[in-house]
Amino acid sequence: MKELSGRLNALDPEASESLKVITYFDKLIDGRVGAEGMLRGAAVLCGAPIGHRGDGQQSGRRFAADGTELPAGSPETWPSAPAGEGSVVWLERMDAPHANDAMVLERVAIALSILSRRLDTLAPTRRAIEVLLAGDATDEQRAEAAARLSLGAHATTHAIAVPAAVPLGRALPHATIGTRFGIVRAVLAPNDGAPASRAGIGIAARSAGDLRESWRSALIALRLTDGERPVVRAADLGALLSLAETEDQRATAHPDARAIDELTTGPWTGRMLRALVDGASQRALAAEAGVHHSTMGARLQKLPAALGYDPSTSAGRTRLDVALMLHRLAHVGFDDEG
Repeated sequence: MKELSGRLNALDPEASESLKVITYFDKLIDGRVGAEGMLRGAAVLCGAPIGHRGDGQQSGRRFAADGTELPAGSPETWPSAPAGEGSVVWLERMDAPHANDAMVLERVAIALSILSRRLDTLAPTRRAIEVLLAGDATDEQRAEAAARLSLGAHATTHAIAVPAAVPLGRALPHATIGTRFGIVRAVLAPNDGAPASRAGIGIAARSAGDLRESWRSALIALRLTDGERPVVRAADLGALLSLAETEDQRATAHPDARAIDELTTGPWTGRMLRALVDGASQRALAAEAGVHHSTMGARLQKLPAALGYDPSTSAGRTRLDVALMLHRLAHVGFDDEG
């Protein structure tokens, strides 16, 4: 699928995006996501409010581009699609329609139609997890969801983020969630052990109300995983977690992260810059790059001008380390392997 997507992107970017939309909803269906999770994921994917009204209802549920629930509404003049007998789904984009809006409507309608006919005995468990991780749930809804999952009032629980394609190693309450970074499986566990080969483990939550914060930290931790660190615990990030949360609110990447972009379009790679942070010698860096050590020396001399600071100093290495983290947060999604 990834190879096909890459070829399509080279030939026809719109076709490639359409394939991504189809894959997105296929993963949500395969993850047996509930109707609410499906609608939230669709709204996040297309960056515009999505609404759904069932058979016989005067108004339907609506979800904003960030996945939060909006006041009830109706299709009226919005683009819509039938989602089963008497049911309709619509998209509320205020500006010009995007190329794949019709595709998103079609796929979410198909997905909701499938859900309406599917008997899922684990749906209440998945729904409870979605409620606990949603930003707009009431205290009463959280308490009810926690009770359904048998979470004690003061029991420690960790929200854990696992890529949807990675199988769980043990049975734990989980739900598949659509986020702006891709499809991810949300797991709730009583400890910080990794339930899969790749996972981002959130900070400890001591109440149902804290699980939302644990989930946010788990998503950041998962985006910082790679081949060398397939499991990252948010608690181990310390003050860097706050920095990462702040960076996620920025409209554009930090200048230090953009400087890494510039470097990695040339002879430098993220792996080499990481080695530099870890104290690799000039000869070791040259061996990694496959160049003579004198050539590497010349490249190192140009780094301060390219970065805006000297990475050979203690402060410079720290700044480069943080810049690499911010760069990864800006570029890595849950469907990425690296």
